[in-house]
Amino acid sequence: MNKKPAAKVFIILGPTSTGKTTLALDLCAKYSGEIISADSRQIYKYMDIGTGKVPLVEKSGSLKGDKFWQIGNIKIWGYDLVKPDELFSAYDYANFALPKINELQKDNKNVFLVGGTGFYIDIVTGRTKPSLVEPDPVLRKELEGLDAPELLERLKALIGAIPEGLDVKNPARIIRAIERAMKKNINEKELPYLQNTKFYYIGLDAPRDVLFSRADKWAEEVWKKGLLEETQKLIDMGYENSPKLHGLVYKSAVEFIKGLSDGAKSLERIKFDLHGYIRRQQTYFKKNPDIVWFDISKENCRQNIYNFIEGKIKNG
Repeated sequence: MNKKPAAKVFIILGPTSTGKTTLALDLCAKYSGEIISADSRQIYKYMDIGTGKVPLVEKSGSLKGDKFWQIGNIKIWGYDLVKPDELFSAYDYANFALPKINELQKDNKNVFLVGGTGFYIDIVTGRTKPSLVEPDPVLRKELEGLDAPELLERLKALIGAIPEGLDVKNPARIIRAIERAMKKNINEKELPYLQNTKFYYIGLDAPRDVLFSRADKWAEEVWKKGLLEETQKLIDMGYENSPKLHGLVYKSAVEFIKGLSDGAKSLERIKFDLHGYIRRQQTYFKKNPDIVWFDISKENCRQNIYNFIEGKIKNG
């Protein structure tokens, strides 16, 4: 009896501003595919411009559906899953993404998992297993006002050391580590991991000066084209105290709107924070030896990626 060929999932990852979504849209059009976003910021409703849901070069418009957007004829799943004040863990993300991958494969679609949140990708592929500790909203409310050093002290008091690989500058990650250390609200349900599936990792990268320049250009564009209006709308909707408005990009927009910083300083802060985010993403992805990297600054980058994917689709 012949064994059924393994299903394929193509993963497009890399630092912010490397053009992952633009590339994925082209690949989906070329290879009959759909996208599942792997971005921990794009899961939130009403946060579109500051999270880069639509590439700036996209001209065809978009249609918002239930847990997906459609750009042209291509669906991007995983946008707008929850409101900015709702809890959503990597475990929740995997419970959304894994069944969706199965569904798309049954419809004979090539699946492109696309994003810069390495932890989301690792949970879906099984490289990292969830702790099965559910989020504790009471504990999170208690801790959300603390900065990273204070949270680290709490964590060290619980387990005596800082876990290897923990992003010590990310309060959300530290709070999650504290939840695991306290082991409250155990969730015994295993994730519906994919069976007989091969994952092909396509990494987009470039020299840092190129990445920083692209991030700076993106920041300048969104600052001029709707970030402030979007942030004001989120404040008006009652989300001013949400941690999501005190994170990457939005924090600086809030400070400008409230008169705590002028426009030039706020924009420079966004650029500075994006540079730090790029460095952290690069560090995280270095842990995965299966990533095949492509330099987006090279003229033949796109064709090399096409060749790589065609080879995998034909030969596996």
